[in-house]
Amino acid sequence: MKKVSDEHNSNFQKNRSYEAGFTLLELLVSLTIFLIVTSAIWGVLRTAQVSRSVVNNQVELAKSVRLGLNLIGRDTYNAGFGYPLKNTVVLPDNRISTLLGIPNDFDTTRDTVPPIISGNNITLNTYNTAPNVMTDQVTFLFYDTTFNMVGVGANAVSMPLNINAATTTGTNIDEIVPISGSNSSCRVNDLYLITGNTGSTLGLATALSGTNKVQFSNGDVLGINLPGPTGTIRQITTPASLQRVIMVTYFVTPDGTLTRRVYANTPPVTPAVPFVDQPLVYGVENFQIQYVMDNGTLLDDPSAGPDGIAGTADDVTANLAAVRQVRYTISVRSQELNSGGQPYRETMTSTFSTRNLGYDAN
Repeated sequence: MKKVSDEHNSNFQKNRSYEAGFTLLELLVSLTIFLIVTSAIWGVLRTAQVSRSVVNNQVELAKSVRLGLNLIGRDTYNAGFGYPLKNTVVLPDNRISTLLGIPNDFDTTRDTVPPIISGNNITLNTYNTAPNVMTDQVTFLFYDTTFNMVGVGANAVSMPLNINAATTTGTNIDEIVPISGSNSSCRVNDLYLITGNTGSTLGLATALSGTNKVQFSNGDVLGINLPGPTGTIRQITTPASLQRVIMVTYFVTPDGTLTRRVYANTPPVTPAVPFVDQPLVYGVENFQIQYVMDNGTLLDDPSAGPDGIAGTADDVTANLAAVRQVRYTISVRSQELNSGGQPYRETMTSTFSTRNLGYDAN
């Protein structure tokens, strides 16, 4: 019995020797290797996360700016379409400058209205962290291709309405009667270009009388009408035509929102509204515009004249018809901060041709 017991104890000791665990040194080495590998993986993941965040924020900023530039580019291309370049468009003195918030001219004569109207350093940008940053604006006028459609389906085209000479009623309202005898293509609060042998002017329809008259009176929402025998509409002689035009301005609000403003041409509402604003890009720190002229020069304000200051005696509004390209630079800043505690920023520049103003300097 003793011999069997001794043999059992011996086997027990051998089995226990096989159950020995890791030493403290082995555990420390393993833990160190694990921490090193984990830290490396975490560093890679963190770098990827930061990079992805940067890319996502930059992409969103770029997409927003590109959207704004696409719309600006479309209107730049359209500028002047169906709008007279050789036949001067006139309005009462300072009506257009008051409407657009640009400097008034120095004289008291009627103003010309080109298809592009520049505005250099117009609005103070309080969203920009730098002090006293002024942003630009630009206004375009062009023919509304949805007006007075003639034809059927895909073959339908927009045509001006041939009109009789305007007359003035006893209440000092200018009335225009289309030769067709119908005013069904016209709407109240629409902006119209009235063109004839003696030039062109703009008028805002304030009422439709019966089925054949379009009326233009004082008190329109844009403040551009001047009815009466000596007014701008009465100065247009036949043969003459009437067509709806689109007038849009791109500008940045003080809080940094790039906005597209469409004047009049809105569905009838009471009271009538002078314009509708469409926000395009948020977080705009700066919006700068330059104009490439037909002689290749690059100007900040073509109409400002040699002294570069709008509203002085050397201004040349006619220069705006000689713009051949418009260059836009938009700088934006996000509300989010990067790992360094700084906001994401993006600046893009695009140049668009004014194809409807022509390339013939003569």
